[in-house]
Amino acid sequence: MSDFRRAGAQHLIVRRAARRRHRRYAAVTVGVAALSLSAFATVWAPFDPASDVVADGTDVAGASTSRDVEATTTSSTAPLNDLLAPSPTVVPTADISDGRAPLVHRVDTTDPVIFITIDDGHVRDPAYLDHFEQLGVPFTSFITEPYAKADPDYWTATMALGGSIQTHTINHPDLNRVSEATIRREVCEPAATFTERFGVRPMLFRPPYGNSNDTVRRVAAECGYQAVVHWTGSTNIGQLTMQEGQLKPGDIILMHYRDTLIADLDDVVARARAEGFRIGRLEDYLAPG
Repeated sequence: MSDFRRAGAQHLIVRRAARRRHRRYAAVTVGVAALSLSAFATVWAPFDPASDVVADGTDVAGASTSRDVEATTTSSTAPLNDLLAPSPTVVPTADISDGRAPLVHRVDTTDPVIFITIDDGHVRDPAYLDHFEQLGVPFTSFITEPYAKADPDYWTATMALGGSIQTHTINHPDLNRVSEATIRREVCEPAATFTERFGVRPMLFRPPYGNSNDTVRRVAAECGYQAVVHWTGSTNIGQLTMQEGQLKPGDIILMHYRDTLIADLDDVVARARAEGFRIGRLEDYLAPG
C-alpha cells in the first residue's frame, strides 16, 4: 500500500499550513502516514471472535438491532495498528464491458477486511484529525464539492493521515430525479475540481442516498470513475448496524462527518476487533494503481 505511505510525504507542507489555520490540531504529525513497510507486510492473523451482535441504527433497513458489544476506544489494550490490513491477496477485476461503472455494495474478497467511508464534510472538527492519527488506519472521504472548496487544508490534512478524497456530487441531489445533463455535471465536475485542488484524481463515486441507475453508472464510467460505491452497514449516534448482522469480508461501512464521528469510529473499531477484521484501503481493492 505504497500510495498510503506516499500521501504523508506528499502533503507534509500543506499539513503544516493546516496547523496554522487549525491551532487545535497542532499536534498532528506525519508519523502515522510514514508507517513502516513491515506494517504493510503483516500477514493475516486470526482473531478470537468475541461477539456476533450488532448495534441499533436507523440508516439500514432490515438489520439486526440487538447489541451487547461494548464500544471501546482503540487505545485501551490492543497494540497500535493491529487494525491495519496488509495489501490485498487478490485485487477484484472490475467489469465495465457494458460501458457502466460497476456498482459495489461489498468488495469481492475473502480477506478479513472491512472499509471505512465517511460522507459529506459538514463537520470538520480538528479533533477528528487527532483521532485518525491515533487509529492509524486508512479511510475514504466521499465529500461534496462545496465542502471541499470551503476547507481544502483540512482535507489535505486527512490525506496526510491515510485518508483519500473521493466524490459525492456538488449539491447532493437524488440522481434518480434529475436530467442526464444534471447527472453529468454532478458526477463529473467534482472530479476535475478535486484533481486541481488535491493533486489526485478521484476514481470512486458515491451517489447521494445510495440512489443510482444505469445512466449514473454510464456517466461515471465516461468521466473516468472505476466504481460507484454503496455500503453494507452504517453508523448512527455511535452504533454500527450491518444489513446482514455480522461483519463479512469486504463490507463497506458508511459514516458521516457529524458530531458523533469519533463515537462512530470507535464502535466500528470495537466490532472489527471483536469479530476478527482489519481495516483496509478501499482504493487498493477498487481503484489500484
